[in-house]
Amino acid sequence: AGSLPPPSTDMLALVLTCPGLRAGVPVASAEATARAAWLAKNPSPWEARVTPQAAQAASPSVFHATQAPGNPWLAPGRPMLTLEAADEMSSVALREATAYGFNPISVCVLDAGGRVLVLKTMPASSGLTADFAHAKASVCIGMHCSSRELRDKYQNDEGIGPKMPQLLAMGTAGAAANKALAPFPGGVLCRDAAGVLVGAIGVSGAASDEDEHCAITAAQSVGLSTEPAASRLV
Repeated sequence: AGSLPPPSTDMLALVLTCPGLRAGVPVASAEATARAAWLAKNPSPWEARVTPQAAQAASPSVFHATQAPGNPWLAPGRPMLTLEAADEMSSVALREATAYGFNPISVCVLDAGGRVLVLKTMPASSGLTADFAHAKASVCIGMHCSSRELRDKYQNDEGIGPKMPQLLAMGTAGAAANKALAPFPGGVLCRDAAGVLVGAIGVSGAASDEDEHCAITAAQSVGLSTEPAASRLV
């Protein structure tokens, strides 16, 4: 076994300031005392940055341990989409496409870890729309941006540009990891009111701007903020 490193200045200071470590108090108790003293002086970045009260004020739709939940679409604990929220989002997107007379679409909703929560397809949609919807949503989770933003960053208006090789390389890497990427509009990043990433929604089957419109409308229907923030069709 390797030797332990020499005690740091902070640890020596804790020994000197914690009576339990000097007076023969059992080690477990002394360690607990030292740990509490260290945490009091060194709060975690999250605790230092956002208190439960501040987080609740910034995002009433997110449940925090000391607060009552404010949005039934988000599960308790770390903000995450509920299955009910994902189902509602997908249904709203389908209704929006029908109401506007768009071509039949597929809708895919992912959680923040990239897992598929809901995938719905209109019966008359083409065979690859479900795969494209999933790929658009995967762009959002994998790159932390909308599928439109990824396209605009690496392609010019003619669909080419000096950064195009990078985009192709990303697609190749994604395919190797079984995570197809579709860098065109229709994939929308979803965050709660505090800006925490909670998932993504991808829509495919209609025109790109129409797909994106359905995705944005769907996510905002359950109280989420979206990237892009607004539809190009409104």
